[in-house]
Amino acid sequence: MNEKNLIQVALDQASEYGLRGEVLAVAYAQPGDTRRLDAVLRLTTRSGATRTYGTEVKHRLTPELATSITLPTQLPELLVTTYVSEAVAERLRAREIDYLDTAGNAHLAWGDVLVDVRGRRNPVVQRPRTSPRAAGAFGRSGLRVVFVLLSRPDLVTRPYRVLAEASGASLGTVKAVIDELAGAGYLYAGAEGRRLARGGELLDRWSEAYSITLQASLALGEFSVDDLSWWRNSETEMRSMGIQVGGEAGASLLDPHLRPASLTLYVETFPARFVGRHRMARAEGSGNVHIRERFWHMPDRDSWIVPSPLIYADLLASGDPRQREHGDRIRSSDDRLVSLGRS
Repeated sequence: MNEKNLIQVALDQASEYGLRGEVLAVAYAQPGDTRRLDAVLRLTTRSGATRTYGTEVKHRLTPELATSITLPTQLPELLVTTYVSEAVAERLRAREIDYLDTAGNAHLAWGDVLVDVRGRRNPVVQRPRTSPRAAGAFGRSGLRVVFVLLSRPDLVTRPYRVLAEASGASLGTVKAVIDELAGAGYLYAGAEGRRLARGGELLDRWSEAYSITLQASLALGEFSVDDLSWWRNSETEMRSMGIQVGGEAGASLLDPHLRPASLTLYVETFPARFVGRHRMARAEGSGNVHIRERFWHMPDRDSWIVPSPLIYADLLASGDPRQREHGDRIRSSDDRLVSLGRS
């Protein structure tokens, strides 16, 4: 089901509640915005009350995405999706984001209007035939290539071979990703070769796809420690072992006002000695130390912090509102992320 059809099904469901929906625009960007809305919709009640929404379509919406998603709009926000579970609905309502789904669940609130429908079952939706692992720029391999471009935009002019080495993806995947990004307007050919465009929008799309498709596959272990204060004094040790810091700990190195409650480490091989030395106990669920595979091969090994696009994505993918606030802070202060937003 494409975006246009999904919107129409959701509006048909909304008509059950006495609402008439109109699509005023599609693929719309407001002045000054770097991202496009999927649509601008107007909803009208039987009494004539209206509201115009900036609308984004999501084929899948998890509680983590409901916490982290940012809609690029100065208009009231509306999410349209296939299904809103109770956990997702709770987070959207807490953030005052209205929504419609194709099952008939809805939350719409403005003025004297309140539509709050919950508990409708998930409709049967047709799954895409292409596996997420290989689905272009936002599949598992493609995400590695896009990450390299976001972290090192200067590499976009380099041969495909260099991008393949930096991302660990095949030459065929690199070519497919470059072609797809160019077709979507994220790359354009300038006088000096390819250049990244609409970097802020691309970062948003990459962060969302990363949390759904790539992040879970990187997990090497969850651990717990009683005291996390030691890690700030371990830079030399981590550098010598090729360990880099991400997540909110990495964010705290970019913004010293942040006080992290967890530590995310990216490694090439599982650091058994490091884990033992710092008395990390394996956690049955989610611990406060997350060890993940380092999935890129860019020449940044002299840094003990992962590239800031990954720090930002980690914060959003956590599903923690506090970490989301940290993400907003570094997005507006980190030079690399600010530059992406201006591209």
